Amino acid sequence: MKVVKVRSPFIIEIDEATQLGSKIEIFIWNFGDAEPATPTYTLSKPIPTTAQRHTSYNVANFVKEYIDNIAPVYVDTIAQDTNENWAIFKVKRYWDNAGVYTLLDTTQYIGVNGFTNYMDGLQVPTETRVMPLFNSDIKNNYQIESSYSPDTIQYLNVLFDFQDNDDLLDITYYNINGSNPSSFQYDSLSGVYLFKIPISLAKVDGNFIDGCNVVINFTPDGGSLISNQFNTYPICEPKYTPVLCDFINRHGGWQTLTFYKAQTNSVTAKSDEYKLMPNEVNYNPLRGQSKSFNIRGTQNVTLNTGWVDENYSELITDLLLSETILLDQKPVNLKTQSSELKTKLKNRMINYTMEFEYNFNLINDVV
Repeated sequence: MKVVKVRSPFIIEIDEATQLGSKIEIFIWNFGDAEPATPTYTLSKPIPTTAQRHTSYNVANFVKEYIDNIAPVYVDTIAQDTNENWAIFKVKRYWDNAGVYTLLDTTQYIGVNGFTNYMDGLQVPTETRVMPLFNSDIKNNYQIESSYSPDTIQYLNVLFDFQDNDDLLDITYYNINGSNPSSFQYDSLSGVYLFKIPISLAKVDGNFIDGCNVVINFTPDGGSLISNQFNTYPICEPKYTPVLCDFINRHGGWQTLTFYKAQTNSVTAKSDEYKLMPNEVNYNPLRGQSKSFNIRGTQNVTLNTGWVDENYSELITDLLLSETILLDQKPVNLKTQSSELKTKLKNRMINYTMEFEYNFNLINDVV
């Protein structure tokens, strides 16, 4: 599979020696839907000049319309992600050969709602059989509780390309001591799948209550083993109520950053004030001379991560740049617009403070 991050431009180029113009056909669909029989979009353009016959098209924004990241649906065991968190698209390239369009090639891609960095230059699709939509070097944490619910066990996204029924996916959880393995195997699948892999099995298996190591092994039929892993550690926070912050990271997958420490809540009210006309000459003084209309209110919250590792700077950067953020499954906007990326050398102990605004009115005014 060829994976494209559609928050950054993805350029399709056509440059035939004698072309007079070019055309591309884009077919876009979501997992579980049938591939469109006709193009979703058709784009064409003439060449600028005979000295410059090169033509190019940015298709990223067209694909992005078919990706709708609303909220993560937590799971307590491995599951397939079948909603619109990603899209499949196919591009047909044509060149104009004296008024006749000739097909050059057809290529299929996977689109995720991530982005590339400016210093990476022109985006080149990542061609791979396994695509983790997270940074495995960042430590995952979860809150220790007496009883667990799916709302406290987060997950990470991984794309897998099953090209043969004998392709084997093995996901094994080990406890923090490397023992008591619990393995899940998947085969006889065909096509690309986005899996939701819980960061812990603590809800369903007490062997993982103290943390775990998750090993993801994908063995293509007749190919070499592709292995990834990540670690999870529990955190005991007896004083404050942790807040789960879910957002789409730079890789295009759901990421959870838990704010463990003190939080401050506030309410902001706004209104439009107008001067009133008296209802009669002998007016009622209890009515006042002005009145507030269109009163609306929003709630703000300021949260603290608690002590975190230095590489959490990547999560803070992704949070600042994310288009979709939720706190405890409620949509928010991030009011904090900048943050120092802290280091142990300078800051010693690292804590991040972020301010959010719930992006809905406290008064229900939906019509």
